Amino acid sequence: INKNDRIIKIIIHKYKENIIINMIDNGGGIPEDIVPKIFEPYYTTKYKSAGTGIGLYMSKIIVEKNHQGKLYATNIRDGIVFSIILNSMI
Repeated sequence: INKNDRIIKIIIHKYKENIIINMIDNGGGIPEDIVPKIFEPYYTTKYKSAGTGIGLYMSKIIVEKNHQGKLYATNIRDGIVFSIILNSMI
């Protein structure tokens, strides 16, 4: 992917009683064997000096514990979608 063609889209919509926030990029996605691990504490694919592996874990905790929502990651054709689902009735 040419760095001039990088795209991040944020799409927010309401579906029934939920607010859905989708963050979509075209960065090539995440290897399928890694996707289930990315929300685990201290899991990182970077060098130890470049990351702690705590960011996505904390994001999931905040969404689920503080907002009673869900956070998912799904590979798409040329990137990934991170979806946050929140109940709009809370």
